[in-house]
Amino acid sequence: RESGKTVTDAMIGEVLTTCEKLQWVINNGEKCLKDEQRDVGALMIMKRVWVEYVPLGVIAAIVPWNYPLHNVFNPLIATIMTGNALVIKVSEYASWSIDHYGKVINACLEAAGAPPNLVQFVTGYGPTGGALVSSPGVDKVIFVGSPGVGVKVMEAAAKNLTPVVLELGGKDPFVVLDDADVGSIVQTACRGVWQNMGQNCAGPERFFVYEKVYDEFCD
Repeated sequence: RESGKTVTDAMIGEVLTTCEKLQWVINNGEKCLKDEQRDVGALMIMKRVWVEYVPLGVIAAIVPWNYPLHNVFNPLIATIMTGNALVIKVSEYASWSIDHYGKVINACLEAAGAPPNLVQFVTGYGPTGGALVSSPGVDKVIFVGSPGVGVKVMEAAAKNLTPVVLELGGKDPFVVLDDADVGSIVQTACRGVWQNMGQNCAGPERFFVYEKVYDEFCD
């Protein structure tokens, strides 16, 4: 409702993908985080080496409006599984739903015996996000958005040497081979382009069509 998408788009693009990720982390998270002993080779035979995973601390996530459910729970699942706290700044265009998400998250934390303030939501405009990423109390920043704002996020975080993860979208290619069933491909292409009103980081934006089927594809 908040982002204007259909129920089908919401189920395929948000609910099912989020549930699948949650299930994968439940099944594999502890195994992936176990200490790992590494081979040191013959020259270091008197040494022992292992990798130990420890929480970073406070993770800040700044997420856009286009997938309000997925964009909240995507960083949340991994952050909580790895023992961190999370502060999420949601888009000013998709802040209505966080009241419901907050109740669900708090109920889950309470059921697990975790601190109720482990996940916090922040709303506001650009300056709010700027204050968050430049805070020395933040140990890692996750940003999903445009390249222009991504540069500003990196600059602000760099002052504290805070590590940053950026997802800035892309120019996804769609290749149509010369033996393709053009009729069905066109439907798939249109679905890819207009899914979620075109606000989709993996939506096709460039089409490479073999000359043999070019006219048919365009028609």
